[in-house]
Amino acid sequence: MKAVITGASSGIGRELTKILCEERKSTVLGVGRDKTRLSLLAEELKDCFIPVQADLSRIEGVYIVVNATRGYLGGIDLLVNNAGFGVYKKIIEHSVEEAVSLVNVNFIAPLILTKELLNLMRPGSVVVFVVTAGVYVLLESLPLYGASKKALHYAVKALRRELRDRGVHVLAVYPGAVNTEFHIRAGYSLREGLDPRRVAEEIIKAIEKKKSEVYIPRYPVTAKLLAPILPGYKVPVKTR
Repeated sequence: MKAVITGASSGIGRELTKILCEERKSTVLGVGRDKTRLSLLAEELKDCFIPVQADLSRIEGVYIVVNATRGYLGGIDLLVNNAGFGVYKKIIEHSVEEAVSLVNVNFIAPLILTKELLNLMRPGSVVVFVVTAGVYVLLESLPLYGASKKALHYAVKALRRELRDRGVHVLAVYPGAVNTEFHIRAGYSLREGLDPRRVAEEIIKAIEKKKSEVYIPRYPVTAKLLAPILPGYKVPVKTR
């Protein structure tokens, strides 16, 4: 299998990369902004991993990935749109640059990357979008992040229909809060969260079973946990 994974240098993306390289003997083109982390992962995984440094908050970064995929892989079987970021601020507190970058990474880049790589995908290929279970509640502390992911959730439903005739399968992933550096970078710290390895393993299972959606934890559990706090879910532990 030949795969492209964005946000590959940490968290869910890193665990997905390791599973595909070490257990599924795949070739992974991994995308990230941190050159050092990508290099360390390349040293660990050797020839199965191709590191590509790109900033997906800029459209130029998307085309760096497209060109690298064409050059290194030719065709691909799997695209995982995993990269994302948020900031714990009210919408009106975001700078213009911050707002544009956030929407580009979470919403625009996954759509453009999918569109531009379609001609490299064979029938039976899979496109994965890591969304968030937060699309079903109001993320009071991450409102712009939640809005961008809600837009992605909507677009993925349309893309699933559009790509069906091409023989390309679309999987949407809805994890709860995951214990990664996302929250620290965003300005908060979780007391607890899902293990990114567990999330990656569930995604791999869903890919292999050609599921259309996967909720981690399972949807009834997620709904039960979130229902009492609708519509104001937020992570309240501030680090600074």
